Amino acid sequence: MPHKRGNSHTLRNALIGVVLLLVIISVIVFAYQMKPPSEPPKYSGISTTSSNYGSSCTFSALWSADANVSGYIFGSNNTGTFVNDTWTPFSDFVNQTAAYSTTTKTLNDTIDNAVSWAFWCNDTKNRWTSALQNLFVESDNVLLTISWENPVGNIITGNITIQLFEDMPITTGNFKNLVRTGDFDGTIFHRVVRDFVIQGGDLTSKGINWPTIADELPNKHSNVRGSVAMAKTSAANSATTQFFIDLNDTNAGTLDSNYSVFGAVTSGMDIADAISKVPITPTAASNPNDGSPISPVTLISARFIS
Repeated sequence: MPHKRGNSHTLRNALIGVVLLLVIISVIVFAYQMKPPSEPPKYSGISTTSSNYGSSCTFSALWSADANVSGYIFGSNNTGTFVNDTWTPFSDFVNQTAAYSTTTKTLNDTIDNAVSWAFWCNDTKNRWTSALQNLFVESDNVLLTISWENPVGNIITGNITIQLFEDMPITTGNFKNLVRTGDFDGTIFHRVVRDFVIQGGDLTSKGINWPTIADELPNKHSNVRGSVAMAKTSAANSATTQFFIDLNDTNAGTLDSNYSVFGAVTSGMDIADAISKVPITPTAASNPNDGSPISPVTLISARFIS
């Protein structure tokens, strides 16, 4: 009987040991599950080398992590759909836990004027991070898409391409900002002066009060047929967003001293001429050739093109 009692104590102690072991294992597993997961790779120093059409642009980012980063995918919406372009292993390691990722793309005419791009990076534990960015692509050429209804009810749509002058940094820079923000989209050519100018770019109808810019005078370019200049009030340095396209070569003597020319129409003067002939409501009975189009002439969009 004493021998059997000893076996009973041994068995009981063994069972207690097993239970304690299971408890300890459960605590360890629970603690591991409750532990905050380590973070995926971090990124910083995101940059591009260019934002101009036709240029070769290098996109880059610096990645760091507790574990070695293993590679990246570069993606963009160059074709209007966000797609993965390439998979490339990292080669430029800063140290064992950080690396630069770079890729070079040509900003050609297959892309829009706003490009979303990203690097996707994972580490050796397959944890992913992406660095989504937007790049506004610019050029010296702007495409205006315009539509209006003719007197018989047909919708006419046409394009006017403007080349911007880089030697007019204030005025051209202001116009580029307006194209970049998309604020011109949906505005109208609100004034037609037959055989003189067509004028658009008024943002007040959209509730936008754009700041004034300084005049760039004396003019480096002249108000001749096809030139594009900023409209303003009679006050100096009062131009904001409104611009006009000259319709003839006799405007220079009247306009050059006051209105900064910052561009020229390179194609689509036939569209400008057609707009100048739409029916208008004269501003004053004494001048029947100066007024607002009866049917709106809408600037659908202004976009940078290569």
